[in-house]
Amino acid sequence: MTSIGAACKTNKPGYYGKGSVEVSKPTNNIDDKLVTQPFAGIDTVYDVLQYVAKTHGTRDALGWRDIVDVHDEAKEVTKTVNGKEVKETKKWKYFQLSGYKYITYVQLKDQVDEIARGLVDLGLTTDDVFNIYAATSVNWQLLAHACGSISTTIATAYDTLGPAGLTHSLNEPSCAALFTNAELLPTLLAVLPNTPTVKYIVFDGEPKPKLLEQLAAVRGDIKVLSIEELRQRGKAATVEADVLEARRPKPETVSCIMYTSGSTGAPNGVVITHANLVASVGAVYTLLGHHLTPDDAYLAYLPLAHILEYIVELCMLFVGMPTGFGRIKTLTDASVRHCDGDIKEFRPSVMVGVPAVWETIRKGIVGNVQAGGALRSSVFKGAYDVTLGAINDARYPPLAASHRAQKE
Repeated sequence: MTSIGAACKTNKPGYYGKGSVEVSKPTNNIDDKLVTQPFAGIDTVYDVLQYVAKTHGTRDALGWRDIVDVHDEAKEVTKTVNGKEVKETKKWKYFQLSGYKYITYVQLKDQVDEIARGLVDLGLTTDDVFNIYAATSVNWQLLAHACGSISTTIATAYDTLGPAGLTHSLNEPSCAALFTNAELLPTLLAVLPNTPTVKYIVFDGEPKPKLLEQLAAVRGDIKVLSIEELRQRGKAATVEADVLEARRPKPETVSCIMYTSGSTGAPNGVVITHANLVASVGAVYTLLGHHLTPDDAYLAYLPLAHILEYIVELCMLFVGMPTGFGRIKTLTDASVRHCDGDIKEFRPSVMVGVPAVWETIRKGIVGNVQAGGALRSSVFKGAYDVTLGAINDARYPPLAASHRAQKE
């Protein structure tokens, strides 16, 4: 069996394409076996949360931006219909957002504990499955960790799912409860009559009271409550410590049933244990841990319903790197009003993405540069060429140092 290090050691700058840099460290000094954990004693996702609360304490853990206002703008667009150009006026919505607000690692653990006690008090058991049908956010993580800490399996559902996909992802694992966003509640209402096992609905945001009444009226056993109400229930609950301790997960406990997006048919579920997730964190930490530090900053915007984003965020949590949550629609200045886009506001040193996202960012940058005139474009190109040359020569400064320099 050939070690990863044997391959990594021969890779030169640009090996994976122009401008690429090999960042994984040689692993020749590691035993020729699979990594199963980042450190001894960290066997479950629950252990990860306990570790980060003790290790990183009052440092910023997770950040988010509140929606201050929504601005409607009318724009004229031209499209071709039957071979003829037709002009049409469309309305576009732009968010105005607050600055980033944070909770620390200790606060994260405390809120997870409160929600977990609330779930136990509601009656959620180790045999139940809790569906998360929501956008990537702090609350997504709070519910996932809360369920994980009491051995209640979560099932993921993309927030882009329509009625058919959502119905499937709720019925196949017989979900007893779910968490969702206020704007997704109408879709849930449409499928609720056909998802008989759902008893508890937890939401965030500010839905209309009538909608909440309609949800509760679908069946007599349905209970609808906000995530804040669930937290308060957990605070007030008299759940014995030994009851919670008996619910702690083991490595073989199923943490997640991760469903696909359903773009080519019914979503497919993949069963993932705590051991699987912790091993992934261990593997990433083994190869890239020397690059990932608490002084870096990670911008999260990809769907947590996808294993890539799920593992990346778990890794960033483990190393103590603050995660700021953004939205694909608000990443750049071009898609917000009266505030900076998520990238400029948060100033991340680490991002994960797909080509379509990078192209959106590139277009936004190029548009801003060109709007500044020929001189600004020339200066930008010169700076870009120097930076690209440094990357190709492997002279680019460490991520943490670069991020600190930006902040200073």
